[in-house]
Amino acid sequence: MALTIKLTQKSTKHMIIHLGGSLDTVTASQLDKKVDEVLTGSPAHLTFDMENLEYMSSAGVRVILKASKGLEKNKGKTTFVNLQPQIKKVFEIIRAMPDMSIFSSIAELDDYLDSMQKRVLGQED
Repeated sequence: MALTIKLTQKSTKHMIIHLGGSLDTVTASQLDKKVDEVLTGSPAHLTFDMENLEYMSSAGVRVILKASKGLEKNKGKTTFVNLQPQIKKVFEIIRAMPDMSIFSSIAELDDYLDSMQKRVLGQED
């Protein structure tokens, strides 16, 4: 599934990134490039609108965390709105993880995130 990215300038220092589709290993580089472009404008506030985002893997999580850290360096703020239940679950899982790695590989983490999102959507195998 493809990733759609749309930017909306809310104010001179507030940018909204609207995401749709799938944010995964294949599509994460698209968002990474777009975030880099946005951060060159030194926004004070970046909002990710995830209303139409259907799936997110660990690659997507990495891009989101990188964006947040980039903003924090300049005392900026990152917010998230309109999370679908399965995407919210990914954030809950990530927040619950200790600082140390609990997965043996990226593939294992992606499998886990995939199964949790399917469970939330009632699509268990």
